Amino acid sequence: MIDMFMRSPLENSLAVLVLVALAVCLIGSFVVLFTDARITDKKGWYMKLPPIFALLAVPAAVDLLQTKGIALVFAIVAVLVLLAMIAIPLIQLFGKSNHPLIKDWFKWGIPALVLGELAVGGYFIYIKLAGGPVMCGPSQGCGDVQNSPYAVLFGVLPVGVLGFMGAVAILLAWLLWQFGPKSQRKLGALGTWGFCIFGVLFSAYLTFLEPFVIGATCMWCITSAVFMILLLLLANPAGQQAIS
Repeated sequence: MIDMFMRSPLENSLAVLVLVALAVCLIGSFVVLFTDARITDKKGWYMKLPPIFALLAVPAAVDLLQTKGIALVFAIVAVLVLLAMIAIPLIQLFGKSNHPLIKDWFKWGIPALVLGELAVGGYFIYIKLAGGPVMCGPSQGCGDVQNSPYAVLFGVLPVGVLGFMGAVAILLAWLLWQFGPKSQRKLGALGTWGFCIFGVLFSAYLTFLEPFVIGATCMWCITSAVFMILLLLLANPAGQQAIS
């Protein structure tokens, strides 16, 4: 494991930090879900978590913005979502805006993050269809990850396709939660939370493989993992209310 880690110590250290964040978010999600103390999506300590965790993806964003061509297009979409996840909660915390997008960011932030996940997964689908190499910035770890046997689940399903499908599932559950029949909205909230839990678990598995098994870290994957952390953070309050 150490030998693999030392192949790209700087990038792999970022992966370890994100792995720790995934574990903390996962454990914390179950703790808050079954505690009597209610977390809130309004001003308070919980509102500070999304921008803090979003900062983990900043090095990956800087790396991806140095790509070219179609990769840069997908990267810009993902980075804009990341910047929104940093800026809008801070505006909500310290500003006085009553704009619905800012006031209810925990609700609207979920489809925004899904868009970011779709951008990452969509890029890998594009690469699969076009048959070209995966582009990344100076880190140069994306190709090693994509060419590893772990890039295809069970030898059949590309991980990028699975991530894209997972993002669609989260969006469908969110739509049921927000706009479905009133009798089904609690199910939609729990479904959103459940799909996010699965996404964080799978992201943790992949993030562990990168520094310790593959020996390289993909900045697209790091970005996706941070998006999953943020999705779970945003889904936790409604999940807690739905299960109570």
